[in-house]
Amino acid sequence: MGTFLKSSQLNKTMLEKVNIPVVLCSFSPRLKRIISEVGFKEVSLNKILAEALVKKDTLVRSQFVSEEVMKIVTLTQCPIFLTDYEMLFDPRYNIDVIKLFYEISRRVKIVIKWCGVLNDNRLVYATPAYKDFHSYNVYDYDIICVI
Repeated sequence: MGTFLKSSQLNKTMLEKVNIPVVLCSFSPRLKRIISEVGFKEVSLNKILAEALVKKDTLVRSQFVSEEVMKIVTLTQCPIFLTDYEMLFDPRYNIDVIKLFYEISRRVKIVIKWCGVLNDNRLVYATPAYKDFHSYNVYDYDIICVI
């Protein structure tokens, strides 16, 4: 299901038409310009999400993470360029982050600046030594990875 695309192949028209998450594994000034020209708004999620979650009781906070993320992106009401979302990998939240990105894409166009690495067709966040380690096989998700 997942596909790979060279960064040189990504263009404005493609970005305007795509309805699945676009995960940027590489990032260049050219890509930044295209994202801006299409009208994507950069959303730095960590701070906004933390402010929303701190209002919830600590015992049930983890149950509201996905819901709060959806509220944040819905309020944006324009295509989103998602950055700074590392807190989604917190093991207490038990979230399939790539699946969450896909759910977001059903409501609004989304481009994600990947905060980990691409290794053997897998999007990897952290290393196995850390509790927040996650590894996602790109082919298991309906996404486009730009390399």
